[in-house]
Amino acid sequence: MDAVDTRLVASYAVAIAFDVLMPVGVVLWARRRLGASWKVVGWGAAAFALSQLLTRLPMVQVAQYFMRDALTASSVLLGVWIAVLSLTAGLFEETARLWAFRKPLKDFRRWRDAVGFGAGHGGLESALLVGGLAVLGLVNVIVLSALDPSTLPLKPEQAAQVVEAKATISALDWWMPLLGAYERLGAMAVHIALSVVVLQRFLRGEVRWYWFAVAAHASFNALTVVVGKLATAAWGTRFGALAGEGMVTVAALLSVWVILYFRRVEAARESVAPGLT
Repeated sequence: MDAVDTRLVASYAVAIAFDVLMPVGVVLWARRRLGASWKVVGWGAAAFALSQLLTRLPMVQVAQYFMRDALTASSVLLGVWIAVLSLTAGLFEETARLWAFRKPLKDFRRWRDAVGFGAGHGGLESALLVGGLAVLGLVNVIVLSALDPSTLPLKPEQAAQVVEAKATISALDWWMPLLGAYERLGAMAVHIALSVVVLQRFLRGEVRWYWFAVAAHASFNALTVVVGKLATAAWGTRFGALAGEGMVTVAALLSVWVILYFRRVEAARESVAPGLT
């Protein structure tokens, strides 16, 4: 039996708390400071559930199960699969945003509404999906650290899997879960920015803004994964994780610029409008 790494457990606990509480704070800020409606926040969360949890992710899991051996054996197929995952993420999520602003939120098409929508969308992803996976990770750390496969009635291949899992946990740096929490902060900025961009489809009457959002979403996902994998292959897991988060940081900074830019555009439009009537 191995001792549980208390630093790793604490890191997971902090990450889980951040994954859940950060989106709550962002939503409350959007409500109180911007006046975003609960309706747009709720539809943002519903858009993530419909475009990911209930449709795309189950299909991805099934496809990966049947292709697991081929993906391991072929780097070319793995590259194609990463591209497919990135593109479908963009198509599914941005189409959900487009539909929401076209139908249920047709009377909620201001900058603050896009911010509230993005907060709800990214918030559900952070609290439910990422936070849930972090909880599972914490449970695995605690259970596997206390598990001695030699005392269990396991088949040789099962015992080997347990030993491998324990080795993976032992090699995990205690601060790794905190990177996941940091990534959620950047992802929240990206979700809000993409919501603001999709909204331009209706404010400007040009469909190209929807396609801009799809392309940006797919590119962000693909670059983050590819840079992380290349860095891991060259310098190891630790540096690969940091390189991936570096891409998240770049995307987050660009997203903040996009969010503030379109806020200024709306403010300028509103200041001009009274003189035109």
